[in-house]
Amino acid sequence: MNFKKIALIALAIACSTATYAQKDRQHKGLFLSLSLGPVFGPINVNSNDAGVGEYEMTGTGAAFDFKIGGAVKENLILHATLYANSLVGPKVTLKSGESAKFSDNLTVTESLLGAGVTYYFMPLNVFVSGSAGISNFTIDNRDINYKASTDRGFGLQLKAGKEWWVSRRWGLGVAATYGMSSVNNKPDNNLTEKLTSNRFGISFNATFN
Repeated sequence: MNFKKIALIALAIACSTATYAQKDRQHKGLFLSLSLGPVFGPINVNSNDAGVGEYEMTGTGAAFDFKIGGAVKENLILHATLYANSLVGPKVTLKSGESAKFSDNLTVTESLLGAGVTYYFMPLNVFVSGSAGISNFTIDNRDINYKASTDRGFGLQLKAGKEWWVSRRWGLGVAATYGMSSVNNKPDNNLTEKLTSNRFGISFNATFN
């Protein structure tokens, strides 16, 4: 066998291997995704309490999301979504402009339980994801041993990023995220308030698919 034939056979094997590897790197079957990262942005509160009125809570915290589902077709995934982010020691600014920074013993947590869809653009392994569902806020003030949760409302999470394969089924990556909740809360018969969040973040992802 001469060199030319050996080179052609080697090229054919390389092409078939590359084709197989490309087919192997698709998103199908069981889908699990976990991410964690910093989050920032305001939570606005509009209350009918004349002594409080409208105010904004701002600061940087941490966000977490977990998704579980499966591919309905190659690279198109339906999943359940659990998303939560926290605001630790927020700065509270009244509509009048007065502001105060609370201690780290005060935490405001935003939670979302819903369903969503994720799509991967292959072979770049770039993805976009959207989830919507039921959300609420929990306020925990350890300085005065107080903890309360709001009524439930509408929430969503949007996400876009890129992952790199580290094994046949596992990918690691990074994404930009946006989370929003809108909740009408009625702590008692005389008090009503509306809480609206706009939370932006960067997440580091680990995905099995």
